[in-house]
Amino acid sequence: MTPDEVFRRLSCTLAGTFQNRDQALADPVWYVHFRLWSYPTQLFAEDSVTFFLEQASAGFKQAPYRQRILRVQRTATGASVEYYGLKDASFWQGATQTPERLRALAINDLQPLVKSQLQVTTVTAGDTTRFEARQLPGERCQFVVNGETKFVELAFDAIAPQPNSQSSAAFWMYDRGFDAASEKPTWGAVHGPFKLIKIADWSEKLSLCG
Repeated sequence: MTPDEVFRRLSCTLAGTFQNRDQALADPVWYVHFRLWSYPTQLFAEDSVTFFLEQASAGFKQAPYRQRILRVQRTATGASVEYYGLKDASFWQGATQTPERLRALAINDLQPLVKSQLQVTTVTAGDTTRFEARQLPGERCQFVVNGETKFVELAFDAIAPQPNSQSSAAFWMYDRGFDAASEKPTWGAVHGPFKLIKIADWSEKLSLCG
């Protein structure tokens, strides 16, 4: 797969709505049922694609949370990804439900995050291509909430089926938050990744997916 193909297929796979209903039904003790929205936005230069991400419970009415920006950048070997926070996340809450609001989103609205870059490795097996995004070993993303530094280990797999496959695209999320004092994980994929399946495709919003 060429670097341009890696960049294109990863970007197209990420555009959509995902949920982990099957996983939550099979193992409700450890996995809540939630939806993740990943909506394409127009930010940065032509060598990258950005997505506005947020998530919410699918089991009961809940306002979306964890608003963040995911940037996919074209590289000489394929792609890398980077997360950004939002200076006023509450202002953008629910923007994936009314995406016209995202037209006003600008780079000045973003908050750079320490150690939020992930390298992408491509693995093709059977009828899927898996894009594995990982931080360097030992790294954790850092950000400040109410004066307190938070640490998050970021990782995901974006799984793209082959064109003739009957499988759905998927997003496996490994994000875990850590207690700064004890170094123990306190939330997120403590018992393994959240395995979300794409239930709505927004790749038509990206010209490179046409």
